[in-house]
Amino acid sequence: MTGFLDLSAPNTAAEYARYVDGDILGKLIVRNFLINRIKLPAKSIFTPVGRYGDAAVKYANADTVAHDPGDGHVDLPTGRLTFEIKLARINIANRSRGGADENWAFVNLKHSPGKATKSYQLLIAVGLSTLGLEDERYWTHLRQLDTQLRAQGLQSRLDALPHEEEYLNRCSFFLIPRTSLTYNYFRVNLTAVDKSAYASFLARGTDPAACRQQWANAVTACNEA
Repeated sequence: MTGFLDLSAPNTAAEYARYVDGDILGKLIVRNFLINRIKLPAKSIFTPVGRYGDAAVKYANADTVAHDPGDGHVDLPTGRLTFEIKLARINIANRSRGGADENWAFVNLKHSPGKATKSYQLLIAVGLSTLGLEDERYWTHLRQLDTQLRAQGLQSRLDALPHEEEYLNRCSFFLIPRTSLTYNYFRVNLTAVDKSAYASFLARGTDPAACRQQWANAVTACNEA
């Protein structure tokens, strides 16, 4: 069985999942993460489907709200926590000059390209361990990742979908309070993730306990801000 347009894909489900828009993909993954790693009840998580945030907030309150407060929120015993989602697939830095370093790059973190300040509390930056859409090695790379995950005793399927728990094993999560962001962007070299400026905020999807601990740390920091 293959994909429909992409004959290298294992099936059409995997083919479709590859081409999901990054903004929507990020929301799918984060909702999955909050339910299956953090163990929050689904009814406490609000992630509007609109690509540019919650239109009901943005437009209904245009005179009083300078900027949509984020990509979603969760209702916790301590109150409402608003979050911004950023998703990065692997990109190759300086590819045109022969570069081979794999990176995650996250942009527009503190303000939009138009300089509108963002007012959310927590950044959830998702590093996805698959190559970018432009890379012809996508399926070969994904099969290698699948083999590695299985060798570690972790669940993995080539056609896992973003809402399914095993998809989280492809992901890493930086849970960073907005007050801890220094610049409007950051880039992480995948060979030196643990040495990055935001390594202390990192939890890998393969480690549920670390995900829950980092979430607890982030919630405490946001509440204290």
